[in-house]
Amino acid sequence: MIRRFAKYTVLAVAALAILASSASAMTAKTNRDDIKIGLTYHGSTVSVSGLADPNVDLIMKISGEDATEKLMRKDKAAGMWMNVEEITLDHVPEVYYLRSTKDPETILSAEQRNQYVIGYPALREKIDLKPAKPPEQRAKLLDDFIKYKEDGKLYGESLGDVDIKPEDSGESYYTVFDWPYQAPPGEYQVEVYAVKDGQVIDTAESQVTVEQDGAVKALSDMARNNGAVYGLAAIGVSVTAGFGVGIVFKSGGGSH
Repeated sequence: MIRRFAKYTVLAVAALAILASSASAMTAKTNRDDIKIGLTYHGSTVSVSGLADPNVDLIMKISGEDATEKLMRKDKAAGMWMNVEEITLDHVPEVYYLRSTKDPETILSAEQRNQYVIGYPALREKIDLKPAKPPEQRAKLLDDFIKYKEDGKLYGESLGDVDIKPEDSGESYYTVFDWPYQAPPGEYQVEVYAVKDGQVIDTAESQVTVEQDGAVKALSDMARNNGAVYGLAAIGVSVTAGFGVGIVFKSGGGSH
């Protein structure tokens, strides 16, 4: 009898734990999981929404695949500005957007920010810069690089702009990101973090795929396989659809 009671008690506790876990699980979804780059493409929007526990802060991050960037550092030589050194940056996300209900530096420990690559300071720590530089010069180069990415609409940080409403099972959240036409084709991770007492207590993920479509894809394939024919075709496209030519030529040349 005692064994049977203990068995049922264990099963009941396990069931309650499962129910509690499922009730508190955070969700994340996007309004689209696929963005097509066609001749009339000028960027898009991506909304992120879901459910979260009440009384938590939220951080949303969209990041692209890591890539390698090669840039030229300029300096004065003989009284003129000249390219003096090639800088290589590894582990650089092609796109990096961050949005949060509060400043991540005030709600999340530095250790956690670095672990989840939340915020520009954590992103700087992640990037491998070669050749190695003294700390002050490294910080200046990475600040300039991030500003360059922001100017290209590929990086951005913002506070607020998150619509939060109470729900029976917690809270719902909703926000919209402007998606730039400059973002290259690829897989993009959407990650949402619930933060409480300086720690990430829950996460949810989704994904967005950006891919070329129609004439843009055909021209991109042509550029890789037959450069001469691609040049003639691109000129034809420029006459009939000049507004789309920027995308076509970028597709042929790559993102770096």
